Order: sequence, then C-alpha cells, then structure tokens
Amino acid sequence: MRLVLLFIGFLFLSGCKEEKKSNEGAKKSIPERAALSRDSQIFLGNRLFSEKTCITCHDINKKKIGPSIKEIMKVYKSKNGDIFAFLKGNAQPIVDTTASQVAIMQANINGFLKGISDEELKTISTYMLHVDELNPDQ
Repeated sequence: MRLVLLFIGFLFLSGCKEEKKSNEGAKKSIPERAALSRDSQIFLGNRLFSEKTCITCHDINKKKIGPSIKEIMKVYKSKNGDIFAFLKGNAQPIVDTTASQVAIMQANINGFLKGISDEELKTISTYMLHVDELNPDQ
C-alpha cells in the first residue's frame, strides 16, 4: 500500500512540475507590441516636441531662438545628417554651430531629453521630417 501511495504522490508532483513549465511557456509567448504606424509616430513626435519644450526655441517655418524645423531639416538633408543621432547625443550639431548656440542646444538636450527612449526620439525625428515634407519649398 505504501508503494502505491508513494507512486501516486510521485505522479502528482511530476504533474505539477509539467503544469508549471507550460505556464512559464505561456508567459514567453505573449507577442511584443507592434511598431507604431508612421501617423502614430508623427502624432507622438509632435506631442513630445511640444512637451519637451523644443517648440519654445524652434518654430515650424521661422526662426525663434533657434532655427526653424524647416531650416534644420534642410541642412540635415543637404549634409546627409542624422537628426536622430544628434538628438541622442551621438552626433555633433550641423546647424547653427556657434559656440553659444551649441552650449544652449547641449544644455537643452541634456535637460529636456534626458531619460527619453530611443523610440520616442525616433518619433520626434519622424515628426521633424514630416513637417519638412509638408511644405518643402517654404
């Protein structure tokens, strides 16, 4: 009788382990979030451009404290620059490169964009490219 009870207990315990393994597999099979559509990237980029106070210095079409988005993107396109790399801090500025402007840009990027994800930086880049595409001749 003890042998039968021991065997049933063994089967019960090994069944629990299998169930636990199958539950762990279910957790791993949850799909990742899909990539944002271009429209969603533009929308989020526009929102972040405002929330992170980029709009304070950069208007769409005219110079404020800093150059307009249109001017920035014109220079980046003509020089084959990477605005994402600049926003991330991995590239030197190529627009308005006077020492005082570079210092202001660095302080703003280090302050306002600190802790922002790569995906969020990409949405800001996408928004800036989109603004340029809307009115390429202005």
